[in-house]
Parts: sequence; C-alpha cells; structure tokens
Amino acid sequence: MRLSIKLAYIFMICVALSLAFTAVLAAPTISLSWYKNNGLGFGNDIGGQWIITAVTSSDVTRVEFYLDNQIQQNGTSAPFSWDFNTADYNLGPHTIKIVAYNIEGLNVTAQADRNFVEYSTNLFWITIGVIVAVLVISLVIALYWVRKKEPKQRKTKFSLAAPCSQILNISSCS
Repeated sequence: MRLSIKLAYIFMICVALSLAFTAVLAAPTISLSWYKNNGLGFGNDIGGQWIITAVTSSDVTRVEFYLDNQIQQNGTSAPFSWDFNTADYNLGPHTIKIVAYNIEGLNVTAQADRNFVEYSTNLFWITIGVIVAVLVISLVIALYWVRKKEPKQRKTKFSLAAPCSQILNISSCS
C-alpha cells in the first residue's frame, strides 16, 4: 500500500512539473489595434495616416512589423506600434504582418490584408463643404415653403382721425 501511495505522489509531481514546463514554453499572444490618425477607412480600404498597435502578452520582448514581407518597424519595448502613411507606398492590395517574440524565442504572427487607397485632405473638406451647402439650401427651401403655406393675417388699418365707432366696431360712441 505504501508503494502505491509513493507512486501516486511521484505521478502527481511529474504532472505538475510537466504543466509548469508547458506554461513556461507557451507561445506569446498578440492582437492588433488600428487607429486612424488622419485618414479614411472603409472595410479593407484604408488611406492616409494610420497607427497599428500590437497588444501582446507580458512575456513579449520584441515585435516586428512587415508590409508585403519587408520589415518596416522593429520594436523592443511596449507599447509596440507602427505609424505609417499609405501615401508613402503603392496604391493597391498589401499584406501587413506582425510577429511577436518572447524571451524563449517562441513567436506568434498576426496578419491583415488591406487595400491602400488615395486619401486627400482637400477631398475631405470639399465633401464637408458640399454637405453643408446642401443642408443650407434645403433649410432655405423648407423655410420658404412653410412661409408660403402660412395663412395670411387680415390687416386692419387704424388711423387717429377715424371715428371711435370704426375703431371699436360699435354702433355709437359717447
């Protein structure tokens, strides 16, 4: 009986050690956060100034940012981020890949496909101007239409020289 208890303890110790060893060699984790600094984004189409932040597990020591398999940024301290402007690259489809490494050398990769499109701040202001102009014109038309539909009020003219019966609309004045 004592031998089986000793074997059970040895087995539990081995299981605990293997779980601890596995936890130490676990791959890091990563998720991406996209921030539109001065640009546009619609679905996979992006244009202008962007910041990608790699949110990683605490054991990550280095993060690499790639655009079409060309390294763009190598970060060695958190927060790991890459600022870029789509105007600095060719328009069209691109693959953005982020690789995070931990101290054991294990890594994890996150990848996103985006289509770089032209973005102009002038286009933005022109669009805003057109929207404002349409709203102002709509408001003017609506006010004109409402004023035209108002019933006309009867205007009565009074004069100081008029008799009191005319002013008060009575048959006799004293």
